[in-house]
Amino acid sequence: MSGVRISTKLGLGLTLTSAVILGAYGYSQLQKEEHDLRTATEHAARLLATALQVAMENALRDGQAADVNEILESLDHRDPTVDVFVFDAQAVPLVRSPGSSQTLHLVEDAARRVLKTHHSLTHFAGPEKLSHLLIVLPLHSDDNTNVVGALAVVKPLDGLRQDLESTSRATVLSVLTLITGISLVGWLLLMLYLRRPLERVVGAMRAVRGGDFTATVTPGSDDEVGEVVHAFNGMVKELGEARQRLSAEAESRLALEAGLRRVDKLAAVGQLSAGLAHEIGSPLLILNGRAQALAARAELPDDVRRNARILVEQSERIERIVRQLLDLARRKPSKLESLDALASVRAVVELLEFDARGRDVRLTFHSEEPLPRVLADGDGLQQVTLNLLTNALRATPRGGEVRVTLAPSTFHPAPGLRERHGVRLSVEDTGVGMDDAALERVFEPFFTTWSAHAGTGLGLPVVKAIVAEHGGAVTVTSRPGLGTHFVVHIPSEKEEGTGAV
Repeated sequence: MSGVRISTKLGLGLTLTSAVILGAYGYSQLQKEEHDLRTATEHAARLLATALQVAMENALRDGQAADVNEILESLDHRDPTVDVFVFDAQAVPLVRSPGSSQTLHLVEDAARRVLKTHHSLTHFAGPEKLSHLLIVLPLHSDDNTNVVGALAVVKPLDGLRQDLESTSRATVLSVLTLITGISLVGWLLLMLYLRRPLERVVGAMRAVRGGDFTATVTPGSDDEVGEVVHAFNGMVKELGEARQRLSAEAESRLALEAGLRRVDKLAAVGQLSAGLAHEIGSPLLILNGRAQALAARAELPDDVRRNARILVEQSERIERIVRQLLDLARRKPSKLESLDALASVRAVVELLEFDARGRDVRLTFHSEEPLPRVLADGDGLQQVTLNLLTNALRATPRGGEVRVTLAPSTFHPAPGLRERHGVRLSVEDTGVGMDDAALERVFEPFFTTWSAHAGTGLGLPVVKAIVAEHGGAVTVTSRPGLGTHFVVHIPSEKEEGTGAV
């Protein structure tokens, strides 16, 4: 089970914090509003009570009971919700406003306390002190020395209660609206500036874990999350570069191992060729001479002469194989000099045009201009071209085509080495092609797919060796039935560090 997202935690924290702060603020505002309403109501009621106190004292002093009743009736017409009581010195009600019998019990005890203490009394009565406001004032004699009674004013607090309820509802609604608004804005900001960028980073991390070191995240801002994204992109770039270096080192190591294996094979070929040249050279020469002599004698039967010619052909084939072995194992170091690759390659193409016509194969040659001059051995470059063209013509059936192209190029001699400039020799045929197994062994000495056609398996190893001496590169692509394509890169004369090492 996955844990709670950090954006959810921050959003809940923001909501709770805003709820606490705004709730406390709303509560304090309600308390202040209630205090202000109570103060205003008390002030208005006290003004009324004070005015009535003066009027009642004057009426009682003048013995005008009718004036008292007239005052109470006038007050009842103006505000029937206010009840007024006048008590004598023994707290016995003398006069009261119409319909005030239900509130008499609220002021009886208060009237006694005022008559006893001679001090006015203000009291909020009822549940939560929101039922009635009681104001009791003493009534003094003419000389203001004696208290001859008490005046009680009872004002119901329905309006105050309704105002407080309305204010409470408005305050709660405002607080909830603010909490909701702050929460929504907070969640939206967290989504835009935290959650989504982090989700993109997590997605890129999963891609990198899957091997895609090109996965990056587009920074959306320059804040802390943006710094995390920049740091992540930098880390992915470094990991990709490190992986490329490791891959290049691994490829270089494999290439070195393959090169060492080829060197071991060439060393074995050298020993073998030297032994063959010494052990079978003279007997082979004698055998070839005797066979030629027999084939030249006209008086011998035809079958004898035919067998003699076969001996001549096969002994000459053995001689060519030994010569090729010696050429491969004891190659002279290439003599590199500045030359025009076009002239060397064109000469070989023109030499083999007759052979191509005899095989009914179309041989085309194209060169892009201008070509840089190369630092190469002329004989070696022609031998490379000759071997590749010979193989291409041999592999192409009648009606097929062999295309030779020269063009400027850039290439890497081996994985991990710097890029170089030079000339690309391309030899492409529409022949039988090779499968993957043959492609892996195409440059191995003695490996050939033409053993039934006098193939020795030494032509392409010679090509590989010559190109390596020039500091170039050779690649091959092929598909069965679709032909083969060889590409040879020879460094230009302006490149440094070319040639054999």
